[in-house]
Amino acid sequence: MKNKIKNSIPYFSVLFLFVLALACKKDYNYEPPKPPQAGQTNTLEASPTLIAPKDVNHSYWNTANYYKVVAENMSTGTLYTDGWLNMTGTFDGLSDFNEGNNPNLVLKAAYDQENLYILAEWRDTTVNLSQGSWLFFGPSDPKKGDNADNWTSQRNADHIAFAFDVDGNASGAAGTFASVGCQASCHGTGPSANMQPLAGKVDIWDWNMATSVPMNYVHDKISTASGFSDDAGTPVAVRNAKILSDPSRSGPAYESDSSNQYYTNPFGQKVLLNKAFYILNKTDMVGNAADGRAIFEDPDKCFSCHGAGGTGGSDDLPVNGIAQNKKSRLALMTRMDNVPDMTPYWSPLSASQKDDVIAYLRGLSGVPGYYLQVPSGSCSDITTMSNITPINIDNAMDEDKNRHGTYKVLIIRKLKTNNADDVQFDLTKSREYKFGVALMDNDGKNHIGSKVITLTFK
Repeated sequence: MKNKIKNSIPYFSVLFLFVLALACKKDYNYEPPKPPQAGQTNTLEASPTLIAPKDVNHSYWNTANYYKVVAENMSTGTLYTDGWLNMTGTFDGLSDFNEGNNPNLVLKAAYDQENLYILAEWRDTTVNLSQGSWLFFGPSDPKKGDNADNWTSQRNADHIAFAFDVDGNASGAAGTFASVGCQASCHGTGPSANMQPLAGKVDIWDWNMATSVPMNYVHDKISTASGFSDDAGTPVAVRNAKILSDPSRSGPAYESDSSNQYYTNPFGQKVLLNKAFYILNKTDMVGNAADGRAIFEDPDKCFSCHGAGGTGGSDDLPVNGIAQNKKSRLALMTRMDNVPDMTPYWSPLSASQKDDVIAYLRGLSGVPGYYLQVPSGSCSDITTMSNITPINIDNAMDEDKNRHGTYKVLIIRKLKTNNADDVQFDLTKSREYKFGVALMDNDGKNHIGSKVITLTFK
């Protein structure tokens, strides 16, 4: 009897487990764990990560906590000096920025053993990507009484900038950096307004749509009582001016050459830069725009078909668009040499006169105000990625087509660069660092943002 019971135990065990499985079948439907929900924080929290989130669309950012910046007016009513026109799109601050709509600036952060990552997202309805473009007899500025004749510097870029105290000693008339943030390093009024503390050093990270997007570098600058300048080394952009002491009216020194502007960025990606907006492979700008204007505006020459200022004449053939800069000087010359309708006007011109006409055409379109180069030294400390593609921006000068949404900008910098002009994030000494953030919409002086925020390394 005992043997029968003993032998039946496996049978009853299997039957019991089978019945239990049927009764609890729904408990075995696998549901993957839900990802943690991102939360709003009172400081900008940088969480440690083993996977470097080196892209604005990296999955890491989907669940990262965020800091929502309450934007305020920080610097308003400031104009540029003579010759810099239509450059102050944030003149009235919040009421100007993003057509008066809240930019909803949100910051997220992370860090690994080597780098700090800051992701910024904000709303900006239009893309502004040309800074200090050279225009010949361009538009006047309704806010200024400057004469717009001859060469002037026009247009401005969108920016986001961060300011950090380098050594803990930065202070200004408004107080210390620790108490009032970046306000310790500014602000004057009028053309003389600048970013200079009375004591100490302030590290400025300036993401500039006109220069940072094509090269994937952020301008790394330093502000002291002695002045405001690029960090040590080779900067990513240089003013494209014939006379650097007269950077607003002397005219451009360079234009793009005839080659395609391919560039391998610091992330190893090969990109093609749009000549309409960027000069990377430069060549001397030749020709006299004033003499070219006299030829072009002659009623018996270019004027009849292309109109005054190249806006379109009897045949409605405008030639003042920014896209004209995509063509090299050689390409423009070749086309004009081979258009039969132009032969009576173009062929009799000398080589120097043809160069003069091209110079004038460049001035109608707007020559890029800065030329680009690969940075080095402390100037190359900060890299960046964004959701803007440098080649796909042809609509930026067309008000009907230039409708933008959200900027996503990722800024990457080593925790410790060991450069004297940089803030060092030494987590053995502190896990909290004060900073300020500024947004500029078609501006480089007036800005909105927040004067003091705490960056906390978790």
